[in-house]
Amino acid sequence: MDKVISICSIIVIVIIGFIVKLIRLHSINKRLEFTSDYRNKFIQYVNQIASDHTINQTLYYELTSKVKEMQMELGEDGVFAYMTDNLRGITAKDYQLLLNFLPETREMLGNSFLAERYTMSINSCDDMFIRHIGSLNSNHSEIRNGIFNPFSNFAEGIKSIILLPFFIFSWCGFITLDSTYKLGQNIIVKILNAVIVILGLIGTIITIVLGWSEFTAIVMKLFE
Repeated sequence: MDKVISICSIIVIVIIGFIVKLIRLHSINKRLEFTSDYRNKFIQYVNQIASDHTINQTLYYELTSKVKEMQMELGEDGVFAYMTDNLRGITAKDYQLLLNFLPETREMLGNSFLAERYTMSINSCDDMFIRHIGSLNSNHSEIRNGIFNPFSNFAEGIKSIILLPFFIFSWCGFITLDSTYKLGQNIIVKILNAVIVILGLIGTIITIVLGWSEFTAIVMKLFE
């Protein structure tokens, strides 16, 4: 009976890991679609300013209404650790480029003095979009390549069980789901996950090969 329970437990954990990976892939696909769509509209918006010297109010409204969501999605990819604005005489740390630059595009019209600066800012914004899309694609490929690996799914299932309280908090809206995934990359969580996976596999092997009663009897004899 112990052997059946152990085998079933492993299968359930592997299935949990597989399902979690599918959910993560779906989430990354949605984030990729959102980021790519926003980038395309941003490029269309700034190109129209440069070529026609007019502002597309519809695009500006749409980009501005989603700029905070986009800035949050970009995370570290959309932040300058340190920024100096000589024209305004200000310096800032952890400068959120897109959130601050988008309103300034209104000043681009008819202002040749600021043209070079805005071109640099536009290129920087496009670079951060490309960088973030590349990170998402890399993450997607990593998960997809291991989705049918039972050992990887077992480890993912264990990690998901460890992070279950934080997933519940994210579902309740107290923290973001992305924060929970980032917590999973914490070195302490990784070490704890590795220890549990190793001990779980050892325990399962012992149960399947010997059974806990036989194993306990052997250990007791060693201490007699």
